[in-house]
Amino acid sequence: MASERAPEFRPDRPTVAILLAAEGTNVADSLAPYEVFARSGAVNVFLVADEPEPITLGGGLTVLPQHTFAEIDTMTGGGPDVVVVPQLHGNIDDEMRWVTEIFERKPKSLVMSVCVGAEYLAAAGMLDGRRATTHWLKLIGVRRDHRQVDWVDGVRFVEDGRIMTTAGVLSGIDGAMRVVERLGAGDQLRRIADEIHWKGYGSGAPVEIDTTGLGPADLPFALSAAYRWDPPHNTVLVTDGVGEIELASTYRPYTELSWLATMTTSTVGGQPVVSQHGVTVVPEAAADEAGQVDRLLVPGDEAARTRIAEAAPSGPDPTYLHSGDRFAFEPVIDDIAVHYDRATATWVAKSLQYPVDDPGSGRDGVSSWPWAQTAIAAALVAAAIGLVQLSRVTIAAVRRRGRES
Repeated sequence: MASERAPEFRPDRPTVAILLAAEGTNVADSLAPYEVFARSGAVNVFLVADEPEPITLGGGLTVLPQHTFAEIDTMTGGGPDVVVVPQLHGNIDDEMRWVTEIFERKPKSLVMSVCVGAEYLAAAGMLDGRRATTHWLKLIGVRRDHRQVDWVDGVRFVEDGRIMTTAGVLSGIDGAMRVVERLGAGDQLRRIADEIHWKGYGSGAPVEIDTTGLGPADLPFALSAAYRWDPPHNTVLVTDGVGEIELASTYRPYTELSWLATMTTSTVGGQPVVSQHGVTVVPEAAADEAGQVDRLLVPGDEAARTRIAEAAPSGPDPTYLHSGDRFAFEPVIDDIAVHYDRATATWVAKSLQYPVDDPGSGRDGVSSWPWAQTAIAAALVAAAIGLVQLSRVTIAAVRRRGRES
């Protein structure tokens, strides 16, 4: 069932289609550009999928696609003007077939990838002979597997004719702003940046970012993946009118490439709610039926102002994540520093390609490192060394007995 409360289609505006895959899509890759396009007031923007069924984005947020591929093709008379390809999950042959068909039959259409979405464009041959970029963690692999592409780093986006590729995750915001500019609404960019508290974009120019790679400071990435065996379970109370970037900032940092928590989506009364710009969120439970949870997270500046979760009959005290005066991901990164540690929060920011200086600064009792996971790792290494030594001693003893006999 596609969303019945999707934004109105205006035939006098360019149409942007953000691709969703049936088996899942990165929540930040898709919803962050969505909000930028929606705030511009200059384009139609829709979440689109092959079938009109609910789709779970990364972290556990389930949404309804607003239109199917066939519907968008009919509405626009042949396909959207811009297709955004985020990180997708599962078999995406049908999705990429639709993208390539639009690119071929609409000579003025644009395709924009976000993060590892560039890998799908490369696999489809759409980047052959072009310059492109992607998430810094992916660059080694795509440089090896797709040598016909001129892969670059150190910038948030790369334009090569009708194709734009963006770097990791939040670079999709800058890419979306550049597309808005190319579509003739560059006068809206300063307003959009001010509204979402984004400091990155500079008109017409790829924003430079640090060239990076894995280093010793990124060890929390491996420690969480290997030794965070029983992560806490959070319930997210989603309310009508929440911002799409606020939603993305609530799910992505605690889950993908961090493994800090599992998430359940709830709403007041257990009914679907609609975000600020028309995305329908399908909950897993009502707020008072979410079961045993460790934390109750409430995204959205408006929810914080109205203290909407105060009426919850039981469960943990709510954590209101957003205040409205900061970019939505910043207070979440601070929350990770406070509830986990600074090193992990710094890793999360790096995985998002969002620069932070000192997450959790000014807060008392903030740990500098994931000591619990480090202790587990050290204990297991020590146990493994002990077993090896014991085996050697045992083998030596058996051999001695054999010689003596």
